[in-house]
Amino acid sequence: MLGFIKALPLILLIGGIAWGGHNWIVGKLETRIDQQQQQIDVLNQQNVALQAAAEQNEATIRNMEARAKEQVKQITSLSNSAAEWENQARDYMNIFQNHDFTKLARLKPGLIEDRANNATREVFDSVEADSRETEDLNDAGQND
Repeated sequence: MLGFIKALPLILLIGGIAWGGHNWIVGKLETRIDQQQQQIDVLNQQNVALQAAAEQNEATIRNMEARAKEQVKQITSLSNSAAEWENQARDYMNIFQNHDFTKLARLKPGLIEDRANNATREVFDSVEADSRETEDLNDAGQND
């Protein structure tokens, strides 16, 4: 028992050093855990922001793809219309090339003049109507 009493200060000293070392190591580890938890929180917030941006980008891409498809449809439609108009123009040019309208006008002036005058009147009426629409739009824009 006397040996135990003599060893008690050494045991207490070793125990105190062990307890202090334990608290110091655990304190460092807890600090590191807290820092890592803060990093995890920041990274989670950034992840949420990046996911929202990715969803927005995906929606934008889908929208742009839809608009591109619509533009392709419109371009196809316009190309088809242009081809039709070219065919009509070619047909009309063939009519002019295959007929001598000067000779026909001399032989039957009433036939050609009436048709030419009617067609000219229709064109002028159309131009006047378009001009009125444009003028009405300009007046409406100025009144706003």
